[in-house]
Amino acid sequence: MKRRGGYLLSVGLERRRVLAAGLATLATGVGWSGPSRCDGAETEPLRKLAAEKGLIYGTTISAAQITGDHEFVDLVLRQAGLVVAENDMKWSIMNRGTRGDDDYGPADTVAAFALENNLALRGHNLLWHHRTPSWYFKLNARSELERAIVGHIQAMVGRYRGMVHSWDVVNEPIEPKDGRSDGLRNGVFLEKLGPDYLDLAFQTARETDPAARLVVNDYDLEFDTPEQETRRTTLLNLLERMQRSGTPVDVVGIETHLSCAGGPPFSASRLRRFLAELAGLGLTIQITELDVTDENAPADPVVRDSLVADAYSRFLDAALDEAAVKMVVTWGLSDRHSWIVRQETHEAKWRSDGVPSRPLPFDPDLKPKPACEAIAHAFANAPGRAPG
Repeated sequence: MKRRGGYLLSVGLERRRVLAAGLATLATGVGWSGPSRCDGAETEPLRKLAAEKGLIYGTTISAAQITGDHEFVDLVLRQAGLVVAENDMKWSIMNRGTRGDDDYGPADTVAAFALENNLALRGHNLLWHHRTPSWYFKLNARSELERAIVGHIQAMVGRYRGMVHSWDVVNEPIEPKDGRSDGLRNGVFLEKLGPDYLDLAFQTARETDPAARLVVNDYDLEFDTPEQETRRTTLLNLLERMQRSGTPVDVVGIETHLSCAGGPPFSASRLRRFLAELAGLGLTIQITELDVTDENAPADPVVRDSLVADAYSRFLDAALDEAAVKMVVTWGLSDRHSWIVRQETHEAKWRSDGVPSRPLPFDPDLKPKPACEAIAHAFANAPGRAPG
C-alpha cells in the first residue's frame, strides 16, 4: 500500500468547480441498470462470481475489526474468499521496540480468522522500506543486516507455513526517479545490502514455505503516462533479472489505486499489453490493493458512486481479459474501513470539501454501491481461467 503519491494532481478551487460540473454532466450516462447483483441476501456474493471464472476475490481485514465489528465481519464472510491483513503483519507494526520483541497477537487473530472460516490468506508483507523497525537502520555489519532479514522472514513465513496462499516478499522495490540504472528504490535494504537483498529475501521465503506463492508487489503501473510506462518497463526488467539469477518469484502484485475523476489517463489496450508481457514471463498476476479515490468528483454521492463504479469497470474489464490474472483484492470492502477515508493517503488524494470519500464496493452502512455491481459485472463477464 503506497502512502506517497504516484501521480500528484494540484488544481485550484475554480478549476475544481469547472471539473466537477463537467463530470456531473458526464456521469448522467454512467451507472448500472436493472437489479444489482450485490443487493439482497439471495444474490450471488462477489467471491462466488469470481470463483466461477477461476478467480479469487478478497479484501483487507484487521484484528480490531474481527473482534470489534461483527456486522462488518459478516459482510466479509459473505463476500470474500480471501483476506489480507491491512497492517497487522507489517514488520514495524509488529515490532515497535527492540529487536526480537515482536507482537504476533493481531497477526495471529487474522490468520486464525482465515483458517476458521476456510478463507485463503495473503501475507502482506515481509520487507517494505516504509515499515521497517527503527533498530534495523542502526545495524552496520552485513552479517547482522542479513541475519535480521533472514530471521524475520523465517519467523513470519514459518509461523504461518501452510496457511498463506501468497506472500508479498518485497513490497515496492522499484523507483525509477531515484536515478539508478537498474531502477531499484534507494530504500534501507538496497542502501545497506545492495540488490542482493531481493534474492536473499525470496530464497529465504521459498526455503521456509515451499508451497507459498512469492510476490513482488508494486504501484503506479496501470495508467497511460510516461512516468508509469517507465515504471512498467523497470518492473519487467527487474523480473527478468530475477528469473535469470534464479530468484524464486512466482507472482506480480499490482496495487491499482485508481482515481475516478481528473486523474491520469487510462488505456485499456496499454494495460492489456503490460499484463500480457508479465504473463509472457510465466508469472501469474494479482490485483492486490484495488480501490478508487474520488478527490476531484462532485460531492453528490450518486454522481460520485457512478464515477467510482465506472473506474472499477473500465479497469477490471481490461485486466480480467488476461488469463494470468488470478486474484482481485479490494483494499477494503466497506467505506467504513478505508485508508482513503482515514486520510492515510497522500494529501493530494483528500477531498477539499470535507465530504468523506466513497472508494469501496459497500458504503459505511455496509450497503452495496454501484461499485459492487461494477465488480460483480466484471467477474460475471470475465473469461474463464484455470483457478489460481
